[in-house]
Amino acid sequence: MMNAKDAIMQIRALFEDMPQVEAPAPAEAPAQEVPVTFAEYSLMDGTKVMISELAIGGDVTLADGSPAPMGEHQLADGTTIQVDELGKIIEISSPKEDLMPEEAPAEAPAEMGKKLDQQMADEIAALVSENENLKSQVAQLETKVKNGFAQVAELIEALTKTPANEPIAQPKNNFSSNVTTKDMKYERIEKFRNALLNK
Repeated sequence: MMNAKDAIMQIRALFEDMPQVEAPAPAEAPAQEVPVTFAEYSLMDGTKVMISELAIGGDVTLADGSPAPMGEHQLADGTTIQVDELGKIIEISSPKEDLMPEEAPAEAPAEMGKKLDQQMADEIAALVSENENLKSQVAQLETKVKNGFAQVAELIEALTKTPANEPIAQPKNNFSSNVTTKDMKYERIEKFRNALLNK
């Protein structure tokens, strides 16, 4: 049977080499950066400009890449845009509801569906793999915890059977000596009282 110190050392060693399990981060769709695409527009005077978005805050640049000059510009379709000194649109007045950029190739819905299916399949495969890994780690932890509890139980049993270094001294029974002493004092007082009364 092992002594208490050996049992404690074994338990400590068991828990020190346990792997640290981190809580899995919530699954999020991978962030995809949307590249800024410029569409080409023509002004009323025939000048070509590139606009990132035909909305307030959109960037307007000339063909050479420099920001469009500050002021009001009218597009070939009659839309008027107001541009600040940085080439950003600050105001739009459009005769039409929506204006489609001249060069905006639409992706076929079937291709988009295939891409989404592939992305979902990849994400599901990654989640299944991560789940299996976590199950394996949990099983290892359960085994170590069970072993740890078994050793703790063994330690407690060893401690209950280990005798103390010095036996505990039994408390002295002072009651009988106190009673005897008190009785003796009472007898002396009674003798003294009787002697005084009999004088």
